[in-house]
Amino acid sequence: MSDEGSLSQLRVPLERLQRLDPIRTWKVEVRADQLEEVKTPLRIGDVFVPSHHPVVVDVVLAKVSEGVAVNGTVVANWVAECSRCLRTIEGDALAQVEELFEENPREGESYPLGDEFLDLAAMVREAVLLELPVGVVRCPNTQECLEAAPEYASAKRKSGDEAEDSERRDPRWAALDELTFEEE
Repeated sequence: MSDEGSLSQLRVPLERLQRLDPIRTWKVEVRADQLEEVKTPLRIGDVFVPSHHPVVVDVVLAKVSEGVAVNGTVVANWVAECSRCLRTIEGDALAQVEELFEENPREGESYPLGDEFLDLAAMVREAVLLELPVGVVRCPNTQECLEAAPEYASAKRKSGDEAEDSERRDPRWAALDELTFEEE
C-alpha cells in the first residue's frame, strides 16, 4: 500500500452525501506514519504511536447548514516505557470526535471543507495526540512493576525519616554512583 493510496483513504468524497440515498459512514485503517506532518511522529514526551501501527477511523458524516459534521471514534495503540521499571508498556488511545468541516473554518474550532473532498487527516492526527497520556506512565499492574525494580520497592517500604529518604536511589541511576571525577 503506497502512502498516496492510504492518504486518499482519509479523503472522503463529498458526492457520497449528495446522493438520493447518502452513504454516511466512513471506516478506514491507516498506518500512523501516514499521519505524520513533515516527518513529525505522533509523540507526546516518551509516549508515541509506532509508525507501523494502525490508526482506525470510524465516523459518521452528516450534512448540516454550516458544512459537514463528523462524529465517531479514532483508535490508535501507543507505546511507552514505565517510568518505574522501564518495561515497555502499551495502551490504546480512544478519541471520540465531534467536529465540523466548513468552507470558512475558524482556527481551533473547525476544519476546512474542500470542494470535492473532506480531508480527515488533520482531525485524526489531533484526536490521537490529544488522547496520548501525558506525564508519568506506569505499568498497569503495580506489583509486577515493583518486582521488576526490587531496589525501588525496598526503598518504598522504608519508613519516612530523612536519613532513609536520602538512601532511596533509583536503580536506573546506580551506574552514576560509581563515577569519579579528577580534580585539577
